[in-house]
Amino acid sequence: MARAHARPKVSDSAKNTRNILITQIQKSVESGDLLSALGYWRSLEEHKASVQPDDEGYGLPESTEQKLASLFKSQVQKAHAAPSWDPVIAQDFALRAAIHGSAEALYGLMLVQLQMKRPQETLGLYRQFMASVDSPEIVDDVDDNGLAGLVREGNESNFDHFRVSVLLAAITAHAMTDSFRAAFDTYMSSKLRVSSFRKNLFFQEVNIPSEVVKKAQKYANRLEILALLSKPSALSKHIMNLAHPRTAPVLIRLYQTILDGIHDESDPYLAADRVGLSETRLAAMTEVGWTSFQTGFIRCERKDLAAQLWSDLANLGIQPGVTMWTGLLDVYADLRDSTQSMLTWNMMLRQKIEPDELSYRAMIAVLFDDNKLDEAIQRFQEFRKRFKIHNAPQLTVYNTVLRGLLRSKRILEANQLLSTMLKNGPAPDVVSFNTFLGFYSREKDFSGLATTVNRMSDAKITGDVVTFSTIMTALLQVGERNAPNIILGIMQKQGVQPNVATYTAIIDHLMREQSNENLEASLKLLDKMEQDPVTKPNEVTYTTILTGLYRGRWTDRQRAEEVRGDIVSRMRRFKVAFRLPTYHTLIQAALDSPYPDGYKDALALIQEMEDQGIPRVNNTWYILFKGLERLEQWEAVNEMVRKMWRSQHKPTESLQKVIDRIVRKTS
Repeated sequence: MARAHARPKVSDSAKNTRNILITQIQKSVESGDLLSALGYWRSLEEHKASVQPDDEGYGLPESTEQKLASLFKSQVQKAHAAPSWDPVIAQDFALRAAIHGSAEALYGLMLVQLQMKRPQETLGLYRQFMASVDSPEIVDDVDDNGLAGLVREGNESNFDHFRVSVLLAAITAHAMTDSFRAAFDTYMSSKLRVSSFRKNLFFQEVNIPSEVVKKAQKYANRLEILALLSKPSALSKHIMNLAHPRTAPVLIRLYQTILDGIHDESDPYLAADRVGLSETRLAAMTEVGWTSFQTGFIRCERKDLAAQLWSDLANLGIQPGVTMWTGLLDVYADLRDSTQSMLTWNMMLRQKIEPDELSYRAMIAVLFDDNKLDEAIQRFQEFRKRFKIHNAPQLTVYNTVLRGLLRSKRILEANQLLSTMLKNGPAPDVVSFNTFLGFYSREKDFSGLATTVNRMSDAKITGDVVTFSTIMTALLQVGERNAPNIILGIMQKQGVQPNVATYTAIIDHLMREQSNENLEASLKLLDKMEQDPVTKPNEVTYTTILTGLYRGRWTDRQRAEEVRGDIVSRMRRFKVAFRLPTYHTLIQAALDSPYPDGYKDALALIQEMEDQGIPRVNNTWYILFKGLERLEQWEAVNEMVRKMWRSQHKPTESLQKVIDRIVRKTS
């Protein structure tokens, strides 16, 4: 059998050469001599190529490479004009460092290329970089301007913020060549989203003519909108996050920006619908988007803007479809306004819009919630005559009727309807049965609970987290201390193998009930998890209990502190460390606590982060300052602002706005 080729063992003399070169690089970095450091780095790379070691770490240590990258970024503007500057070495190092996780050297080199009016070279660097790294996941979060998603601060450690800056440099290069479509392709393929803070920092730092800056800013702003519209679900989610009177100005600004992008005939980039997409109109609004704005305006208590939206659609030649009408019905259903729902329903019919299953669901729901039971049942009978083919949307209507009947305690009719569904369809799902379980749990009817569980088994419907949590809550309410074991028995009978996620979800559901019985049950489940190596709890499990303790004044403070101490001890015993998201969750929960001095727990958590060496990023300070401002704890918030400045933390634009507002209120 042929042997695999083995590389020769690295000699001691070769290792000595490597160590000498690394020492020279480190000394050059410490003395701030970039050109010498790069020269030694090239010698190290050539030495490594000649030796061909098996050890991946034979080259420059990561910490030294990061320091050299930082020096590169700070000196490249000056060094590239030196006679001994070697652009090939500089490019090789910048790309190598970026691939290893530090993109700041590459960013600095791209800034130089932009300054020298070399957009193609800039884009060449960007393409080489992107071809060598994995794309990040898009995070559907948004900044205070409401225009784009951004990578969370906790995820920026891989490439710091320089990865986003490298993207902005590429966009600027496209602006130099008047290539907006190419900029769009670059932006979308990056899977990054740029916050206003990062964008402002970049345009302050780049040294190019002001007219190019303005064009690049225009590109970046439009790309943010295009990215948002390219994912209708993300746009809808974002609009709903802004659907509050307090954030109405941001929502209005976003809507107007989109309208401007559609109406701009001289330089268009958005379409009112998919039909209008073209080589220049690169993303389109959808009916989901228009519907979300309509709902958002109504939730912002701006019905005038919702009405204006319909006028805008008419001017754009768009006929609202059943989705928009149903969206309007859903809003009134949430408000339990059956009168306005009926007016909307009749208007929809006059416009010759055929209601669909979801339209009926909204109408039936609001009639039940407004205690117009006979009208709700009449509307359901009308629905059954019109829709005879069973599908998923139809099942939601049946589940809505089951919920309405049970809330009205029309138990016989609800059971008759369930029997009809089991026999003739649509086949009930876990939501259908959970509706019954919730009713029987509230009624403390254990016979009904048992019957429902048996019917689920007969129908081969496996329970979910809500199922098991509901049953456990009912058992706890009557003092059944063995509730966790009973639930595990039911799960085993249904063929459900509990895992960490299942246990954690049940614990979360229990903690949301805010009762001492549920707390004890959560701790018992935690005990079981810790005893089983397959279901060892993770950080999320422990955080779920800690967060639940702060949600309300349902247990005395002494007991809450005992449990908190116990959870922290468990985490230490099992070597489960708090990470940044955990601290953010706990700080927010402490600030939301109804206890007058609950905010002190948040301050203690900030101190604990400092003691543990965990960085306090912009999100940390933002959560803290907003919470203390809301609680009007002015002395505490001012002290924390001073603490932030002493730590030399540079706030983002949104955080600075909060600080400025606090200063105005306390000056």
